Amino acid sequence: MSYATAEDDDLYGGYDEQSNPLAGSGGAAFKALGSDAPPPGTAMMGPPGTAMKSFVPGTAMRGGTAMQDPSMARPMTSNRGAGFTSAPNKKFDPLNRSMGTTLGSTGGATILATRKGDVTPEEQARNLEKTVHELLEKSAADCVKGDMNSALEHAMEAKKNERKLCRFRQQQNMAEQINPELMYAIDFNLAHMYHMNRNYSEALNLYQAIVRNKDYPQSGWLRVNMGNIYLEQKKYPTAIKMYRMALDQIAATAKEVRFKIMRNIGIAFVKLGQYPDALQSFATVMDNVPDHQTGYNLVMCNYALSDREGMKTAFQKLLKVSPPQEMDDDDDDVLNDEDEMQAVVADDGLKEELRKRNSAITRLIVKAAQLISEKVDRANGFEGGFQWCCEQLREAGYTKLANEVELAKATRFMGQKQFDKAVSVFKEFEKKEPRVKARAATNLAFLYFLEGETDQADKYSEMALKSDRYNARAYVNKGCVLVERGDLEGARSLFNEGAGIDPYCVEAIFNLGLVSQRLNELTYALAAFKKLYNMVPDNVEVIHQIATTYDMMGDFKNAVKWFEMLTSLVPNDPGVLARLGAIHARFDDEAKALHYYQEAHRVYPVNMDVISWLGAYHVKSEVYEKAMPFFDLASKIQPQEVKWALMVASCYRRTNNLPGALAKYKQIHAAHPENVECLRYLVHLCSELGRRAEAAEYMTKLKKAEKAAMPDAATMAAAAAPVAASASPMGMDDDLGTSAVSAQNRGKKMLVKEHLGGKEADDWGNEQLGDDLLPM
Repeated sequence: MSYATAEDDDLYGGYDEQSNPLAGSGGAAFKALGSDAPPPGTAMMGPPGTAMKSFVPGTAMRGGTAMQDPSMARPMTSNRGAGFTSAPNKKFDPLNRSMGTTLGSTGGATILATRKGDVTPEEQARNLEKTVHELLEKSAADCVKGDMNSALEHAMEAKKNERKLCRFRQQQNMAEQINPELMYAIDFNLAHMYHMNRNYSEALNLYQAIVRNKDYPQSGWLRVNMGNIYLEQKKYPTAIKMYRMALDQIAATAKEVRFKIMRNIGIAFVKLGQYPDALQSFATVMDNVPDHQTGYNLVMCNYALSDREGMKTAFQKLLKVSPPQEMDDDDDDVLNDEDEMQAVVADDGLKEELRKRNSAITRLIVKAAQLISEKVDRANGFEGGFQWCCEQLREAGYTKLANEVELAKATRFMGQKQFDKAVSVFKEFEKKEPRVKARAATNLAFLYFLEGETDQADKYSEMALKSDRYNARAYVNKGCVLVERGDLEGARSLFNEGAGIDPYCVEAIFNLGLVSQRLNELTYALAAFKKLYNMVPDNVEVIHQIATTYDMMGDFKNAVKWFEMLTSLVPNDPGVLARLGAIHARFDDEAKALHYYQEAHRVYPVNMDVISWLGAYHVKSEVYEKAMPFFDLASKIQPQEVKWALMVASCYRRTNNLPGALAKYKQIHAAHPENVECLRYLVHLCSELGRRAEAAEYMTKLKKAEKAAMPDAATMAAAAAPVAASASPMGMDDDLGTSAVSAQNRGKKMLVKEHLGGKEADDWGNEQLGDDLLPM
């Protein structure tokens, strides 16, 4: 038996490397002929016992056998030809792989030497293609994770490497190995990533290039993606055009895809307000491949066209669509602990997906029933409409959804403030399933709590907890009842329990923060409000409570920060502006306090606290002309309070406008003839202006008023004495208690005098400029 080996130079017939245009290192010449190149370090030979089937150009053939050089003929011994030896230290290596392989001949024959580390063009191409696939998979994975920027970067890198791969194959004369499917996948993925990153123009240009490429026979489907982009850009006519072009290119066998495109066409018509055209598209879909979303859209179109019979027909079609599984599974009776644990353990992704779909279907059907309830029954209004919808649901086998619609009906009664009818509907659920009963009892507790009937609210909140002990809102209602009864500790434990059952129950967390504030546990209150802020960052009530908690803690910097954040959301809220002014005034930053109080007065000019502070501030600054309008406005808002009119008259006196002050005091005397302070200033001004007759007249009235005021003062003193005595615990000395009260009053007067510039001998104190004029 003989066969060709690496030493057979005559097999290649004196092949000259210089004269062969296909010659190259390794196996490049073989690849150009269409056969696979051998790996580096192997000989160009056929398997034992077979002849070589393909030869390198230049090989001499004579009669089907290779020409042999007689001088290079080897003995016809198989062991030497195979390279076998009996030497113990020499390894059997018939192909000389350990030392490298040399194929050649003496006298200028071709020498193809393969060194360790050399890579053939085919391997380079495979490595590049592997890199492209990896980048494509990374882009898809990032898109699933929601990292669209990274997905776009990987998609662009994959496109760059794919172009590099195509150029490399063309340069190596391997154009027939270019993979059009890979090119299509790369371009499609890049266009989709442009779409996901809202680079609409780039995405449309790339989609247009794909659909025009005749090498991609299925690219016409991508016009659906182009239609989606135009729909997002609100270019609805162009979107409809693209959808219809896609319908023309999609085969009739792809039934579901075609009707999904028709549903998109209907949505575009709805956006354009062309409800008859949209109705036709949705009706076609429902007659062939019905689904709940299209059925709901069909109900919407009939509602927009005020077609009562059409609404009924569409609602009945919606109910005929079969759900993915039985809708009653989610409303089974409350299980015991072991059954619940087994249900949790046995839960999987498929059940979760089915549960989400059922929830979406429930929401669509209930919304459709709420929508058409007002119009399907002209005689009985929405009440009759809800009744018709419930009957249709029960006939279709949706008993649980009928209960949902009944609850929606009761909620509608609550929205129209027909609480008696709402209560009667809720009470009908007392004999039904525990879950539905618990929800109805929760709503009843809420209603009774709003009406101030805490006993009934307590009763139904207990009923809700007995029916479903994992009802977080039932714990909230029970906690509110305890707050009304003054049991703050018990209420806090219930709110904690509700927040533990449902971490997203905002009512429980908010009430927990409020109760902690009342218990002066400000750290816990702040933690609760901060947690709620992370859940609903734009809720103004939560931000207000955080700012208030910081204010109660004495943290001036953070209180101002959160109140300013609140002003960015509600820039014209006078209460927030007044709070900011009060905080700055408390910390002696009167410039900012003045700014915020002026803004509060601009938005809401009748706030007495703001008016009194602004008037007192201008009095302190001795700018009486600016203080006068504020006191005058206060006298108009509270005409029964004589002190504001006295302030206006005093401003006249401070500006040396004595005639104006006299006229103002006369107006005050006409409205309050028994006011002693007004009569004193009338006597004083008349004397200064030389009107002695008027001064004598007012003096007579002053004496009568002082005599009349003395019994009232004695009565007030007698009435205040028992109060002071009762305020003295453990038999404390009455004089000590009275002196403490007097010291407090003196402190308040000193604060007022200090705020007014320290003019102790001035008459402002007699004009009742008390501490209530300086709100904090």
